[in-house]
Amino acid sequence: MIVANFNQKTSKGFTLIEIMVALVIFAVLSIALLTRLGSDLRSEQLLEEKTLASMVAENTLTEMRVNKDGSSVSGGRSSVELAGKKWEVVTTVKSTNQENLQQVDVQVQPVSNKRGASYLLTGFIGKH
Repeated sequence: MIVANFNQKTSKGFTLIEIMVALVIFAVLSIALLTRLGSDLRSEQLLEEKTLASMVAENTLTEMRVNKDGSSVSGGRSSVELAGKKWEVVTTVKSTNQENLQQVDVQVQPVSNKRGASYLLTGFIGKH
């Protein structure tokens, strides 16, 4: 008959407590990492929305500037599609102290997410 000799001083390996402590540390670090990644993803989406909204605003202001008759520049509300998303565009035209110059505010936000990124661009259009 063979009898195993288990002497604690000579046995090698980890105890159950050491393994449980290592698992707890791993779990806490994993949760912190996943939380950080989720935050980074939301930030990236917000930056993408702001970039696209700025492009819509720039395009809208440029279209108003290339209009041959500067007197017909007027404010309003419209819907534009860019990069597979619909954007709500609100333009406001204000007079300035200069007779031949108008201030134009272009506000853009996504139609699908009213709490999403909003972008405001202010420009000036001279009457030709």
